[in-house]
Amino acid sequence: MENTCEACGSPFETRRRSRRFCPGYSCSNSAIATAREEKKLAGAATTVWSCGGGVQSTAIAVLIVQGKLPKPDYAVMTDVSHEKQATWDYVQKHLRPRLEEAGVRLDIVPTRDYVDTSLLDPGGYVRIPAYKRGEGGEVIKLRTHCSGLWKSTVTRRWMREQGIRKAVNWIGISADEAQRVRTSDLKWVELRYPLVDLGIKREDCLWLISSAEWPRPPRTSCHLCPLQDDSSWLKTKLQYPEDWAIAVAAEKALQQDNPNVYLHRSLVPLEEVEFSMSSKQMVTECETPGVQCWG
Repeated sequence: MENTCEACGSPFETRRRSRRFCPGYSCSNSAIATAREEKKLAGAATTVWSCGGGVQSTAIAVLIVQGKLPKPDYAVMTDVSHEKQATWDYVQKHLRPRLEEAGVRLDIVPTRDYVDTSLLDPGGYVRIPAYKRGEGGEVIKLRTHCSGLWKSTVTRRWMREQGIRKAVNWIGISADEAQRVRTSDLKWVELRYPLVDLGIKREDCLWLISSAEWPRPPRTSCHLCPLQDDSSWLKTKLQYPEDWAIAVAAEKALQQDNPNVYLHRSLVPLEEVEFSMSSKQMVTECETPGVQCWG
């Protein structure tokens, strides 16, 4: 498609309608005279909140709506095309409308527009933390490559397309996960963790959401994520059959290239996994009216 550069007015070809500047260096990093762009021209950092759609991100949204956190200049959520339908149902029905009422637009950015979302990289390595059996029969978890590529990289490329030259990037990690805090590897991006700064733990996030009378969000993860526990797998199988079918098909596709790779830590194909009774009991309890067990 053809867009018009907001900096110089020249037409340019692009695959993404969200791109606002032509590829020229002076234009791709320029700013226009809106409140956000004036901030950039003054040399101040642009605040970009990376929303994940789960408990921590919803707590940040509550704090924004209540005025306890400043409104970010941008709010963005990546669509990796593997997220569970339960998460999107919550985002579209609850999170996005409440943010819009507070004057914050949540942009949904398709990962596939920016990077390759296939489960295998060009070298044949599995991008997700799947499992395989070692030479001694032990269970080996493969390294995780998907999060950085499908989320962080995409968000940064999207920020550049918005003309952002200096960013403070909010990340939704709570105080009980402070060991996950890291510094940015890019000079133009500063990572900041509002919940850690405020000393807010995950249990505090749940209290904030409940006290604001927002529904409790589901636990976020990809429907094919090998790191989820049996209760999450079973919920997907029983309540979201389309997501379950996608996960089963993805595992079979991976096994065509490497028969020794599995999505479940038992090293049994998903279709054959016998989930524990405790998992089945949890799903039954969650189906009880007024009981919210997932998050």
